[in-house]
Amino acid sequence: MLQTKMAPSSPALRPYVWAYGMTTGRVGSVPLVIPLPARPKQLLTFSFADPYYIHRPGSDHSDAAPRITVVGPQTHARAGLSVRGRIDNFTIHFQPSGFNRLFGIPMTELTDAAYDASAVIGPEIPRLEHELGDTPGFAERIQLVEERLIRMLGRHGTVDPVAIAANSLFASNGIHRVSSLATDAGLSPRQFERRFLAQVGVPPKLYARIVRFNAALDHKLRLPSRAWSRIANDHDFYDQMHLVHDCRAFTGESPSRFLAHLERVPEFHTFFATENHPRQK
Repeated sequence: MLQTKMAPSSPALRPYVWAYGMTTGRVGSVPLVIPLPARPKQLLTFSFADPYYIHRPGSDHSDAAPRITVVGPQTHARAGLSVRGRIDNFTIHFQPSGFNRLFGIPMTELTDAAYDASAVIGPEIPRLEHELGDTPGFAERIQLVEERLIRMLGRHGTVDPVAIAANSLFASNGIHRVSSLATDAGLSPRQFERRFLAQVGVPPKLYARIVRFNAALDHKLRLPSRAWSRIANDHDFYDQMHLVHDCRAFTGESPSRFLAHLERVPEFHTFFATENHPRQK
C-alpha cells in the first residue's frame, strides 16, 4: 500500500520550485511498472528505502536508479520505472527554469537524461540526503529543503525575463504563444530561444507541446469520465486527432492505451500533475 503527498513551495521559492512530493509504503513481490512519457518537469528525488529500477522498453533488464537522482525534461518516452519493496521517496519538482537558476547548470546537459545528483550538483547533496533521511515527516522535510534552497537564492537565484516566460508557459498549460513571450521578454525570437534552451533544456515550441500534452493527461487522470474530445478542446488542440498525434509522439501509444497503463499506478500520477497549486494527497 502506497501513499503519496504533495505540497506547493513557499512564496519565496515559488519562482524556482513548483512543489514537493513524498511517496511511502510497500509494494509486494510483483513490481509496479510506471510508464513515463515526454514530460516537462525537472526533478530531484531522494530515495531512502528500496530503489526504483529503470525499466528499458523491450528489455528484461532493469538498472537501479541512484539514491539521489536529478531528472531533466524528457522529450519522448525512453524508459519506465519499476517499483517494489519498501518505498520512501522525497521529490522536489522544479519550475521550468528553477533548477538552472538555483544550481547554475545548463539544462541542455540534463535533457532526456537522469543522473546521480551528487555528480551533478556536488558534495552538499549527500549531506542533505543524510539530514532528510533522519527527518521522516513530510512537513519537516519540506522545511529542511526550503532552508537550504533559500540560502542559495543569492548565488544563482535571480529570476530573469526568460525564466518568468518559461514559468508562465508552464502555468498556462503550454497555451501561450511563444512569439508573444519573446516580445514580452524584450528579446528577438532567436535570442529568446537560445536563452530558453539553456535554462529549460528544450526549445520553447516543443516545450509548450509537451506541457500541453501533460496537462491534458493530468486532466483525464483527474476526470476519467471526461471525453478525450472535450479534453482536446479544453487544452487548445485543433481536434481530438491532434491530441492523438501528440500522444503517439510523446508516449509511443494511443491515449486510451497509455491511460490504461497509468490507471494501474494511481499513486504515481503526480509525475504528470501540472496544476498551478498541487493537490494535497
